Amino acid sequence: MGDYGILEKGSSIYSIYCESGIGIFSTQPINTISNIALLIAAYFAYRLVMIKEVKDRTVKILPFVIAITGIGSMLWHGMPHSLTNFADTLPLSTFVLISLFLFLEKLLEKRVLVWKIFLAFILVETPFMFHLLPSINGFLPYSIVLIFGAFLVYGLIKKSKALTPDLVIIISLFATALIFRTLDLIICPIFSVGTHFIWHILNALVLYLVVRVLVLLNLKTISIKSKQ
Repeated sequence: MGDYGILEKGSSIYSIYCESGIGIFSTQPINTISNIALLIAAYFAYRLVMIKEVKDRTVKILPFVIAITGIGSMLWHGMPHSLTNFADTLPLSTFVLISLFLFLEKLLEKRVLVWKIFLAFILVETPFMFHLLPSINGFLPYSIVLIFGAFLVYGLIKKSKALTPDLVIIISLFATALIFRTLDLIICPIFSVGTHFIWHILNALVLYLVVRVLVLLNLKTISIKSKQ
């Protein structure tokens, strides 16, 4: 899910994952099947949005983006190709950008500052997205997401203590998911299927929880204090 490394010079589907095989949808069966977690997350996110009768149209589309992310990742791991690589990467990137912008809007009062930070994030990530810079098998761009996320979590918690449990869980799960993603090839000699599938499962939880927090903020169940 969201894998930048395949188009880097000298890389191949067999060099960036521990799990490998032959044939359509059997090249990486565990990595492919584990994306069901994203479809489950999409279902529960959609259910939450419907039950809470969320009015914000942007928040309402996020469950569909999660579902498309799961499908795209299934295609990529089942039929690795440059086109399915983008089908895998673009939906997750879209989710990250939408949720980042929404959180920045809740955190900051000045619209100009929201756009400056948002565009700065895009500027930093774009070279990795289009393989203009080496991503170290996706580690660098996701580390940047983690760093941005950590600062965002800190700011949101300062403004609303009620958000602390959800936000701490989100950032902790994402950091753990990134560790398992990074360990995939390292642990391969002792665990033949690798650990990339755990990245999928933990990220499914992360994406659902992001939607949950945005729903709570949208319903004003949790208030964000403005600076006096």
